[in-house]
Amino acid sequence: MSAAADDLLRIGPAIVLAVTVAWLALATRRTSREIGGRAYGFGRSPRQTLARVLFGATVVGGLAALGLHAAGSASAAIAPLAGEAYAVRLSGLALAVAGQVLTVVARSGMGRRWRVGIPDEAPDALVTTGLFGLSRNPVFLGMLAMAAGLAVAVPSPAMIGCALAFWVACEVQVRDEERFLEHSFGPAYTAYRSAVRRWI
Repeated sequence: MSAAADDLLRIGPAIVLAVTVAWLALATRRTSREIGGRAYGFGRSPRQTLARVLFGATVVGGLAALGLHAAGSASAAIAPLAGEAYAVRLSGLALAVAGQVLTVVARSGMGRRWRVGIPDEAPDALVTTGLFGLSRNPVFLGMLAMAAGLAVAVPSPAMIGCALAFWVACEVQVRDEERFLEHSFGPAYTAYRSAVRRWI
């Protein structure tokens, strides 16, 4: 394999995750300013605590693992497992980038209705058009594709563990959000849920 491809697999995954995390943080902050309140906030239930802890742990763990990998760490927890083909790893990086693009486009489609966690008050309307007409959770879908792609691009025990934990967090959060939206929007959300799949 060429040195350029080797460098891409060493540094690229860390860049993809760091850029996405930074962009989402800025987008959430901007939304908070637009709505004059907090766009970020998880509920106090045990399920919401679990989702918040898992999301935080996977982001911090993923950034640390990919950063150490980019720096050349030979730790068994950080280094890619032996035998993984470079073509497969490059495909994983491509999937991660595609997931990043989907995340950005889907989140942008929500505009000021973007929220992280379960808000104190529901947004003023459901977002059901664009990508949300194809999937009820295109932002989560993009982030899951990115997590899976990063775990394939850098198939280390740490990254595989982060991807699995992130998937569990998404499953918990999506179901909590569905209950919140059904309570907030009633028949409108029930009709939307019947017409559009949870994932794809």
